[in-house]
Amino acid sequence: MAADDRRSWVTYFFKRKFNLSEGQLGSIFSITGVISALSIFVASSISKRIGNVKTMVFTHLPSAICLALIPIPSSLGGALAFLIGRACTQVMDVAPRSAFLAAIVRPHERTAVMGTINVVKTCSQSLGPVITGVLGTKNHFWVAFVAAGALKATYDLGLLAVFAEKEARKNRTERVDEEEQRGASRGVVG
Repeated sequence: MAADDRRSWVTYFFKRKFNLSEGQLGSIFSITGVISALSIFVASSISKRIGNVKTMVFTHLPSAICLALIPIPSSLGGALAFLIGRACTQVMDVAPRSAFLAAIVRPHERTAVMGTINVVKTCSQSLGPVITGVLGTKNHFWVAFVAAGALKATYDLGLLAVFAEKEARKNRTERVDEEEQRGASRGVVG
């Protein structure tokens, strides 16, 4: 499910499962939108401490887990807890991902790489709404949440496995270079 499509389907899910009014739905998704927006400010601080890759994974993974758990509670409060939990970390990976890609992709290749990533991402998400619709008509709406959460969690763990050590190695090299430059500027030979 793509982000906008997912929000529509999540709204539909809450309407259908908990029989909420349009006003209640609007309030819920307005609040979660504000929470998501505010969480972006926290991502920068986390990224400075643990790096872009770990920030991407450690913020997006809880979001994926919360997404998978939204349909499980039978109470509105329980489902909202997972929805709000998801909103707290849902977009915290965006800025670190952009910074990470900018760091690993050569400047003259960035536009092409970013374009390719966005095309692949959009194409891969295009089947989500259709599959969700089919599952919804068969009263298996919950499967869409679990599948989307599981796919996102798999992506996060794969990202960590592939890139975490590379980023850590790059950061160690940069720290050594900075220390050598500071030592040279103070007249200390290292």
